[in-house]
Amino acid sequence: MEPAPPLRPATPPAPASFFAQHALGLAAIAIGLVAFVVATFTQDALWSMPDWRITVPFLLAAAVATVVSFARREGMPYLPLVGLGLAAVSVVLGWFLVMAAIVVVTAIIILIMSAVM
Repeated sequence: MEPAPPLRPATPPAPASFFAQHALGLAAIAIGLVAFVVATFTQDALWSMPDWRITVPFLLAAAVATVVSFARREGMPYLPLVGLGLAAVSVVLGWFLVMAAIVVVTAIIILIMSAVM
């Protein structure tokens, strides 16, 4: 006599909420956003580097959240990567802002030169 097939539920289980499925990815974004805001408000001059004693712990926390998010295979890998990117930018915020200004000015000059020529 052959054993009976395993029982399956008649209806599929309810999907978990988005926040439960991507908890650590969202935590990484929150940590990165807090790091960016704290670095913005604590640096002296806009082009200076923020204090590493403040920004590096945020970077490490975001890195841990990102690694655990990937280990849990939460999906949507850009969520933790955006958080890690924000935390990394907060460490070098002065350099990032100066480089962003240079890129914007260069793009405007290229746009003007291409319209004139």
